[in-house]
Amino acid sequence: MSRHRHLELDFATRDNCVSWSGVVVLALGAAAMVFAVATFQKVQSNAARLEAQLGQMRAPARAVGAVPAGQAIGESVQRANAVAHQIARRWDKIFLAIESASHRDVALLAIEPEARKGIVRITAEARNKGAMLRYVSRLQAARPLERVLLESHEVRVQDTDRPVRFVVAGEWDEAP
Repeated sequence: MSRHRHLELDFATRDNCVSWSGVVVLALGAAAMVFAVATFQKVQSNAARLEAQLGQMRAPARAVGAVPAGQAIGESVQRANAVAHQIARRWDKIFLAIESASHRDVALLAIEPEARKGIVRITAEARNKGAMLRYVSRLQAARPLERVLLESHEVRVQDTDRPVRFVVAGEWDEAP
């Protein structure tokens, strides 16, 4: 019979002694941090000083009211591009999709496209809620409209027929 020696493993023991190499590394790290903070503050103050000088140099140009020629041309080009983008948009496909969803129980009151956002809002009036929901379902199936949602609706109680006025919004993301 062999005797088994009792083996004790304790991986969670803590060594409470502090090594000199650890203290030296800590001191060097603290010194490096202090140096980095001081350098950052110096660079930041130099940048603020240079910005102030640059502002003083540009102040006479602003006082006269002159707009740099490049900036004025750039703004004109941006406005022209925005108009060209709206004109180039395939509006016919959007209007055909809206027309294909039409029904005799639903009357369109307004179509409000927002070309920059790619959203179209449709305000309509339906004879009842069922006709409204069928219209929204047909719009959801129509292409190029996507994510068609019913934004709001109200029953017009002052009218004897009690129609439902509603707003539907849909997105389209079609390249011109």
